[in-house]
Formats: sequence, C-alpha cells, structure tokens
Amino acid sequence: MAADAKFDGNMLLSQCQQYINAADSQKYNQIDAAVCGGFIQGVTSTVFFFSEDLKKNDRFCLPDNATNGQIARIVVKYLKDNPKLLNEGRAGLVWLALKDAYPCK
Repeated sequence: MAADAKFDGNMLLSQCQQYINAADSQKYNQIDAAVCGGFIQGVTSTVFFFSEDLKKNDRFCLPDNATNGQIARIVVKYLKDNPKLLNEGRAGLVWLALKDAYPCK
C-alpha cells in the first residue's frame, strides 16, 4: 500500500487539517481544504459504489447524517493515532479510518 510521497498520509493529514480549520472558521489554505473534502468524497463514493462486491469486513457503513466535516475529523484522528501509517497511500488510509469508525453490522 506504499505510495508516492506526495500522495501519502502525511499530505492527507496536512490537507484535512486545513479542511477542519475552514469548518472551524480559522485561517486555512483553500486548495488543501478542497482537496481533502473532494478526496474523501471520492473514496466514500467509490466504496459505496462497489460495496456489493466487497466482503462485509472490507466495507464501512456511514450513517445517513454523517457530515463531510465529521468524516474529515475522523480521518485526521485516525492519522494522528496511527503515525506509523503516514507513509501509506491516502486512499487506503481514508478507507481504514472509516472502516474503523463505521464498521458494518
């Protein structure tokens, strides 16, 4: 799951912290915040699209009322709690964070 350094968890963490700064009405980098939001939306949409083809323990089940801001905070917390994974690919890290937070029952 290793990735090109510019597309790893370190970059995702930085970008998603900007997304949270924006949500909290703090100074933020607009491009980084937008990349985080769009990337997370892309991962969640892709997993949802292929969910019938995935094993149950490979899926995540987002609650209907989960917001993009909440999801970004979950991703940031997961990355901060798992620094040894920051060199891994960001798509896999978003997936792991959401599987951890929202396992399907």
